[in-house]
Amino acid sequence: MTTESEQPTPDYSAVRAELQAKLDKLVTRVEGIDTDLSEAVNEDWEERATEQEEDEVLAGLGNVTMREINQIKEALHAIEQGTYGICARCGAHIDPARLEILPFATTCIKCA
Repeated sequence: MTTESEQPTPDYSAVRAELQAKLDKLVTRVEGIDTDLSEAVNEDWEERATEQEEDEVLAGLGNVTMREINQIKEALHAIEQGTYGICARCGAHIDPARLEILPFATTCIKCA
């Protein structure tokens, strides 16, 4: 008989691969944003104002993307440590359906 504390560790290799692919894609996106933000400033004042607005939008997208990158890195670390799928607050198992929708969830639905 297996107790809850002796349950075999689930195989998260597919989740790991999916998260790594998403991480690679997001890193490429951030690099593109950084490249766009570092382009030379236009001499035309009207064009410069438009570019300023675009840069602010890009910077916002970059911030959101960096947050998602950090969440994915934390999930990958949790997989390596064997703590993936365990609620960081109460220690209960996170419902697999929740992890499927939000693979970097760190809390169960009760603690969210």
